[in-house]
Amino acid sequence: MPVSIPKLSQWTIFSGKWKVFWLILLLVPYLLYLSFVVMKGQGPIDYETFMDIGNRFLQGVEVYGENSYYPLPYVMIFAFFAALPRPISQILWHLLPVIVSLLISGWNPLILLYAPLFSHFTGGQTALFGLLGLWGYRKTPDPSQAKGGVWLALTFLKPQLAIFPFGYALWTWWKEWQSSRKIPRQAWAWLIAFVAIYLPSFFVTPDWPLRWLENPRPLAERAMSGFLPRTLLYFISWKTIFYWLVWGILAGMLFWLIWRLNGKRISLDLLVLWGFVISPLVHDYDLIQLIPLLEPLLVLLSALLASIPGLLTIILAYEVDKAWYTFTFIAPIILAGWLLYQNKFLRLRKSSPHGEAVR
Repeated sequence: MPVSIPKLSQWTIFSGKWKVFWLILLLVPYLLYLSFVVMKGQGPIDYETFMDIGNRFLQGVEVYGENSYYPLPYVMIFAFFAALPRPISQILWHLLPVIVSLLISGWNPLILLYAPLFSHFTGGQTALFGLLGLWGYRKTPDPSQAKGGVWLALTFLKPQLAIFPFGYALWTWWKEWQSSRKIPRQAWAWLIAFVAIYLPSFFVTPDWPLRWLENPRPLAERAMSGFLPRTLLYFISWKTIFYWLVWGILAGMLFWLIWRLNGKRISLDLLVLWGFVISPLVHDYDLIQLIPLLEPLLVLLSALLASIPGLLTIILAYEVDKAWYTFTFIAPIILAGWLLYQNKFLRLRKSSPHGEAVR
């Protein structure tokens, strides 16, 4: 008999009026921080950087240089927010990711305790489209449905958050093509949406990709939240071939282990989680992309447990770069919770569009 794990809504303390109570209570720190930002008229440093980039775009001057690492379509989004009245820009920029996260989680108040969401909020960060894109793609992963391709294209506004979802999509499209000898509708929809997102920027600045790639973001300890690359960073310089050789071997071994533990299957969720463990390109706030994966209570509780050190880092050691190593534990612990939920507790082996197994 499988072990039954009750849903959060089945707990009286998190249902009905209690749910509203916890939602309001846990929103208080967010609203207090935002009130401070608006009254001061000064946002966190990254928000100010993004608005500065947006203003430079509006003024027709060079947008690429130090601390400008985003493709031009995202720069145009910065410009839109920079053009808004300051208080409206600050409120929308900071609150939209929180509201979207709550909507995706079914207004689960506990999602407000997820450290990457709080980090994203207090830093005024940019992973919203990665979150939305993965959520929508997970909802419609069938290659014969165009909608999933449109959602997937959104993740490309922040390319490092598109790598693993797109890799999974390519695999499903290849399998679909092998069986039908037709390019899936989802692939066509992705291509059309991708072109719609990126093409307008070339009319504005035709050579922007060259300017963008002239100043790649360096790998830095503070920003790196992949457990594997950051841990290796403390023993080997990332500028050496040996670092990348060890990284590649260990990443491959972890992939094989996940594949074995999951009954020789790799689902979309597992691939994305593996990516967050091994990628040197993801930052603490990028981990909000994992919110759609936190549906099972056991996985959510794993994420919240892993968030405790991260929340303490934000509150007590925000300026200490090494302290942010705590965020590297989040993806591995969620991955462990996911495998435990699927393979040890519930044993539900029914078909799933995300990899022939329950998410």
